Amino acid sequence: MSKKEVVSLILMLIVTLYFGATLISYVVMRNVEFGVTEILLIIVIVVGWAQFFTWHARKDVRKDELGKKIVRESAYLSHQIVFGSLLLLWIIDFFFINKGQNFALFIALAISYITFPIVQFVQVKKYL
Repeated sequence: MSKKEVVSLILMLIVTLYFGATLISYVVMRNVEFGVTEILLIIVIVVGWAQFFTWHARKDVRKDELGKKIVRESAYLSHQIVFGSLLLLWIIDFFFINKGQNFALFIALAISYITFPIVQFVQVKKYL
């Protein structure tokens, strides 16, 4: 492992231990339920570790043809999943919860819809 990889591993360990201890102290000492912020923090930590174990330790695999294909297909699939789930959430919110008053979810849906084509356009311009 290079020096940069060791530093990033140590940083991930420190962040995980700090925030993990903080979240545990919320439950043990204060008997407080997790809110949206705590749930997002747990998701960020899990995604960070998943990213570290899938691609961070194997940069040579990411550069070969199969690695590039996996990155490309996973980006497309994740974009489709994000768009579909945001569309479903917006429909549920629009018709059943807020009756059309939540514009933040609509803006997030619009951003998720236009992100992938814009990224593709930038990538094409880079190679032309």
